[in-house]
Amino acid sequence: KLATTPTATETTTMAKRPTNPTKRSTAKSTSKPTSDPHAAHREALHEQVRQLLDLETLADRKRDSLDFHEVGVSDIRAIIALAFDAGLNAASGKPAPVLSTDPAAIIASMHISKRDGRPTGGNWVSGTIAGHSFEALVFAEHAESSSYELGNSRISKLHLTHQITKRTAAAFDRGWEVTPTSELAKAIVDVLASGLAETVFGK
Repeated sequence: KLATTPTATETTTMAKRPTNPTKRSTAKSTSKPTSDPHAAHREALHEQVRQLLDLETLADRKRDSLDFHEVGVSDIRAIIALAFDAGLNAASGKPAPVLSTDPAAIIASMHISKRDGRPTGGNWVSGTIAGHSFEALVFAEHAESSSYELGNSRISKLHLTHQITKRTAAAFDRGWEVTPTSELAKAIVDVLASGLAETVFGK
């Protein structure tokens, strides 16, 4: 199934003012630089943009053919939305979004918010998973024709949408209408296909 440390009081001694006003202490600070508290959000944003633009990397490769790309205005709007959300989450202390394609991490992020039975059979199931919202028509038994369901999943319809950009990440309706648009979307579809029906019907 998918299922303060107290501080000690220190006594300080006031040193006499040096006779040479230009002389300064050469002692080096022993304090260590603090780690970037927003590194995870920044890395997640980079990966989201990379996947959105379907790029191999965001690193400079010193070649025009590799470093320059045409970007549509819809992609620019999506990137702005991603950047705004990442900044808001970082400032409010929320965790960075799940971008791992590891099935365990994806399953842990899943939340089923609604389940409606249909008089003609099957259940409409909706929820969120790994930064996406999903809606699926799931059945207790397999379809008469294997072409009517997603693999061997007992899912006949599935719509996956990126929560921030509102873009369709995958769509299946007795056949693919939109194949998974990213590595993460593909991993999410695989997770739902392998266990959503069992989670809903207990078998």
